[in-house]
Amino acid sequence: MSLSKICIKPIMYLIYFKRLIRDAIGAFLIRNWKQTEKESVMPIEDVMLPEVFRIQEEGFENQGQNELIKYSRKLRKIFYVIKSQDQVVGYSTYYIRLIPSLKGFKKISVICSISVDKSFRRKGFGEKLLKESIQEMKLNKITSVLLYVSVNNTSAIKLYEKLGFRIIKETRNICGDKRCYEMELNLV
Repeated sequence: MSLSKICIKPIMYLIYFKRLIRDAIGAFLIRNWKQTEKESVMPIEDVMLPEVFRIQEEGFENQGQNELIKYSRKLRKIFYVIKSQDQVVGYSTYYIRLIPSLKGFKKISVICSISVDKSFRRKGFGEKLLKESIQEMKLNKITSVLLYVSVNNTSAIKLYEKLGFRIIKETRNICGDKRCYEMELNLV
């Protein structure tokens, strides 16, 4: 057995443990989450998951449903869907990270996954979903929103830039094997 195979398992456990702690902290931070009145944008309900899975499969390669199931349970208040005529046409899910700063800790929201049904794209649903959830982030004292997007997804990049996100850096292995941009929207 090679040394690289021996090292991979502890690294995988470390990554899993790190995510487990991150999600536990995120769940703790949103227990008193203030929600706003939003038109057609709402927190996810279990009956909406099959539609969310369908939209995810349509928009992303190689992304499993386990992550979405976990977020729908633990971080339900920051897992949003957008509907059109009682049909789920898009979703966005976030997690919260605490970042140390000179004034204590900053709460940063990271978009874990966002997608709109192919037949509803370029009709304003993605923009509305983001705007409404960002308003709620501001209300809950989130200092910035981060996301990762494939460098080839020009329509999504244009939408994010339109809403005020800026490219921070290029990275790999976040969006699968593709090159991605890390983008940020400052809320304070």
